[in-house]
Amino acid sequence: MVSEHLWRVENACWAAWPSAEDTIIDGWLCRAAGGETRRTNSVNATPTAGAVQDVVEPASAFYRERSLPLLVRALSTMPEVGQALAAMGFQPEGETCTLQAKIGHTHSRRYNDLESRSNPSPAWIADKLRLSPMNAQQEAAYRTMLARLSLPTRFVRLCDAGKGVSLAYGALVDGLLVIESVVTDPDHRGKGLAGEVVGALMDWAREQGASLSCLQVEASNAPAIRTYRKLGYETELYRYQYWRAPKSEIKT
Repeated sequence: MVSEHLWRVENACWAAWPSAEDTIIDGWLCRAAGGETRRTNSVNATPTAGAVQDVVEPASAFYRERSLPLLVRALSTMPEVGQALAAMGFQPEGETCTLQAKIGHTHSRRYNDLESRSNPSPAWIADKLRLSPMNAQQEAAYRTMLARLSLPTRFVRLCDAGKGVSLAYGALVDGLLVIESVVTDPDHRGKGLAGEVVGALMDWAREQGASLSCLQVEASNAPAIRTYRKLGYETELYRYQYWRAPKSEIKT
């Protein structure tokens, strides 16, 4: 059972990382954007989702037309979906946690060289690409995704000697702050820089009237989860996995 609040969080996370094309098939949201990002190239349940068995064939056709593999994103709150997909030969991958925090007090500032803008500066994008290397197709898809953002957003970049060493962006959706693209230079990890960046985003959101924040992090990324816990992201709302169709179903 998925609560109304969890659907609110799901919608916020979709909006904070928009896809190029959204199509509803039998209550399932089929997202397509090209590139290799699974979250914008997968099938997602909505509150009106029918049986997953009924969406596999039309969704396969949808992704086949776009030369993309069929991936179904299944929430832990809907175990019947994973069970049905496993029975059809799908394989799970990429478990992710959805965490939530209350936005309360102002976070301390240990660093002065912190840049905060409503849009990504060329320097923010350059540092993001340096710290999270992408191939040409991935970079094009990422830049296009950023250009599609039409929400109140904040892009934060913490610098050292003029070079970005930690950054992230946040988007406000339906009163929720969604944290995205958190990354820190490997040579500067363990100093609490990500906490400063995320904390700055939480302060901004609080000033806009938001009281809750959410983010999604790979379940295997223990250091990042520890950092987020310290910032108040102590509530795990749900997890999800991607289920990849059997090779016989992929005709790209």
